[in-house]
Amino acid sequence: MKKLLLVITILVLTVTLSACSKDYTDISNEELVEMLGSETEYYFIDVRTLGEYYTERISGFNINYDFYVFEDDYSLLDKLDTTMPVVIMCNSGNRSVSASEIFLEIGFTEVYNLKDGIEGWDGEVVN
Repeated sequence: MKKLLLVITILVLTVTLSACSKDYTDISNEELVEMLGSETEYYFIDVRTLGEYYTERISGFNINYDFYVFEDDYSLLDKLDTTMPVVIMCNSGNRSVSASEIFLEIGFTEVYNLKDGIEGWDGEVVN
């Protein structure tokens, strides 16, 4: 009986831990700088509100989807090629995690999240 309980516990832990794994990749400022300068094409998507976007933004993030609008309407993403890698950022790194999961859900396979968002960005910004 103890062996059966141990096996069930291990199975439950394995399933729980695998469900917690993420399929997007957190990136640092340095990695973002490399991606922005790379010859590889990426979608650079800012999921902050329009007010946040126009206050300051990272040059190269040319697509803005107000997360609070697009989280209920994925059709905004229909025109994007899901085979292209996407880099997502927000203000602090929280909304972009949720957005990364949405992008994966609709079929993107290569999704990057700027860890700590623009608040953690130490490079130049555009006003």
